[in-house]
Amino acid sequence: MEKRALLAVVLSVVAVVVWYSLFPPRPPQPAVGEQVVPKGATEAVAGTGAGVEQVRLGMPGEAIRAAREEEMVLEGEGFRAVVSNQGAVIRSWRVLAYRDENGEPQELVGEGLKPLSLVPDGVWNQEPYVVERVGQGLVLKWADGQGRVVEKRLVPEGRYGLRVEVRAEGLGPEVKLVAASRLATWGGKAGAAGLARADFVLGVGGKVKRVGVGKAEQEGVAAGASFVGAEDHYFLLAFLPDGEGAAQVEGAEARAVVAGRGVWSGLWVGLPKEHKLLKSFGRGLEETLSFGFFGFLSLLFLEVLRWIHGWSGNWGVGIVVLTALIRLLLFPLTHKSTVAMRGMARLQPKIKAIQERYQERIKRDPGARQRMNQEIMELYRREGVNPMGGCLPLLVQIPILWALYTLFAYAIELRHQPFIFWIRDLSAKDPTYITPILMTASMVLQQRLAPQTGDPAQRRMFMLLPFVFGLMFMNFPSGLVLYWLVNNILTIGQQLLTERLLRRAEAEG
Repeated sequence: MEKRALLAVVLSVVAVVVWYSLFPPRPPQPAVGEQVVPKGATEAVAGTGAGVEQVRLGMPGEAIRAAREEEMVLEGEGFRAVVSNQGAVIRSWRVLAYRDENGEPQELVGEGLKPLSLVPDGVWNQEPYVVERVGQGLVLKWADGQGRVVEKRLVPEGRYGLRVEVRAEGLGPEVKLVAASRLATWGGKAGAAGLARADFVLGVGGKVKRVGVGKAEQEGVAAGASFVGAEDHYFLLAFLPDGEGAAQVEGAEARAVVAGRGVWSGLWVGLPKEHKLLKSFGRGLEETLSFGFFGFLSLLFLEVLRWIHGWSGNWGVGIVVLTALIRLLLFPLTHKSTVAMRGMARLQPKIKAIQERYQERIKRDPGARQRMNQEIMELYRREGVNPMGGCLPLLVQIPILWALYTLFAYAIELRHQPFIFWIRDLSAKDPTYITPILMTASMVLQQRLAPQTGDPAQRRMFMLLPFVFGLMFMNFPSGLVLYWLVNNILTIGQQLLTERLLRRAEAEG
């Protein structure tokens, strides 16, 4: 019996061994969100200044996930990025040269799907990737063991740039890469100058197409985009694909994405809107810094301000000096204007006499008004007075004023830059309203010193203009108000000088 029992046990063991050799049991599949490290791989160690051990990325069909969530720091020229292995995304991107309201380096990555996420959303955006640090960059890889594999390579490149290579398999042909959601600096309000910006930008044919949230998705589709991203007044997040790729702004989800059929490569940037810096990328990025129709003047004034700031160290001083230079260039024109207005004032009694002589005739004869105007014009010609001479300087100032308005509203060089005492930000309005009040007072004084022309009703209307301008300028950038105030003061000085020269000429004549 003992021999038969022993033989039965041995045969049973042999049978079990043979069975499991021929039909091995399937390993248990991890549940969605379960964090496992593949057999033979070492755990990725990440952190600021810490090295990361080399990681075996597994065999085909093997699930690849890290044991826990980690954050890695990438530092490049001008930026400090935080990359999370949960979804292998850029969780933070700080521009080191510019500060937020708390004095910290400016954060650009806002809410929503983080840059380098994949669309449609899925476990590939939620589970921790295995990380390998290679040189100054990172390789992040994830796989679910069922044919879905994602690999992302990130390496700092140039100023404010990150070289990105992404490969996604098994996620379908419609998968897209998220370039950016709304910036962290976006507050849902108009900017400092009261000018609103769109949320997203597309580079198409050397031009910028802006798409705001809430618009139809089809308005934000570009078949051949040189870049796609999100912007505000002063900063830009964008993906610049190698070559031109299909890009789209998904308005309902508030994000900019790039199609690529599972493969993407290009440069991802998060940078300030400095004109020369944007232009250095050669993709038309400088068009995102739009100074409007008179942008060429804005850029000219910006270069002059840069030069003045180089030796003064104060942007407010630069505005004062720039204003003086503009007034100096316009001096001949404004001098002629003052002379013309003085001539108009001298002719007012004669003009009034002509108008009174024709007053009764106009009621009976429709052609009398035309003859009256011809007689007045003949008077101007005979006396050598140009009735439009006083308007020309104002017309010339319109493009200058608009160019400076957009410059002070959008030039990041003036952002958070103080002048003196209460003016702590030349790109924002004066919180005390002192400069708009002084500007209004200077305009009133300027009008009182100017030669009085026109009928009394017109003069009363013009006297209201300083107060209208004062109300308008209350919410304008303090840099623009400073320009207008200094301009008025210099104009008053020029008026007094011109009057003195004219009186001397009359006395000598």
